[in-house]
Amino acid sequence: DVYAKDQTKATGIEHLINYLNIDKKDTIAFGDGHNDREMIEFCEIGVAMGNALQKVKDVSNYITDDIDNDGIYNAMKYLKLI
Repeated sequence: DVYAKDQTKATGIEHLINYLNIDKKDTIAFGDGHNDREMIEFCEIGVAMGNALQKVKDVSNYITDDIDNDGIYNAMKYLKLI
């Protein structure tokens, strides 16, 4: 992954919520890799995929199944979004 030294997925989400004028409490992040950790910590709800690195799981609010086992779908059901 390549990104600017002072930018992360979390700063991208922060810019987006400011631009869209939405509340941070309405944010959810899904991730599994080292570059997802800041995003998982930043959002109101951080969901680690079942295959995520342990350091991502450690900062998550919820750990779902692997992506190949409907992890996002299962997390969205768990969070009562669908």
